[in-house]
Amino acid sequence: MNDLDTTALKQNVEALLFAAGEPLSLDVLLQALSLPDPLGRALVEEVLKSLEIEFAPEGPRGFELVRLAGGWAFRTNPSCRTAVSALFELPEDVSRLSSAAMECLTIVAYLQPVSRPQIAEIRGVNSDSPMRTLQERELVTEVGRVQGGGGALLYGTTPRFEAMFGLSGLEELPALEGFALSDEQREELRRRLGLMAVAE
Repeated sequence: MNDLDTTALKQNVEALLFAAGEPLSLDVLLQALSLPDPLGRALVEEVLKSLEIEFAPEGPRGFELVRLAGGWAFRTNPSCRTAVSALFELPEDVSRLSSAAMECLTIVAYLQPVSRPQIAEIRGVNSDSPMRTLQERELVTEVGRVQGGGGALLYGTTPRFEAMFGLSGLEELPALEGFALSDEQREELRRRLGLMAVAE
């Protein structure tokens, strides 16, 4: 591929990432660009690496290219947070979630797939309303059913959840030890998680 073609490919990849408004996987980029494997994949990977360097957080640009939710996306540079937050409120999905919804979201994130009865058991209260909120905001979704016993729906997090929290994948979730919990709270959480594991 000559320099002109490489420049055009880079422009197209940038345009796709800007237009999407959500992380795009390499496969989606290849499909949109009508590029065949394996040559196309190698070319797009090379372009993405180049853009990742060009739009690095420590660079002079107001936005960065990052891996999010199993794909690639442009987002504002963290160093510009003060200016951006003065223009926009925090995303509604996170800033306006109730504590009950945040509790449910945390349980789903760490225990997925998990059912509503299991979530209610951990929280000690009915969790239908906050779970509906999380589904409406596309932070959790149905991922299957429990085998037997009525087949309760199982829930997991979505790519939108990963993108909202800046995760490239669930493996980037912080360890439970990283939370500011007292020893008693941490032991209680471990006990509840242990009960869930036995129940499964």
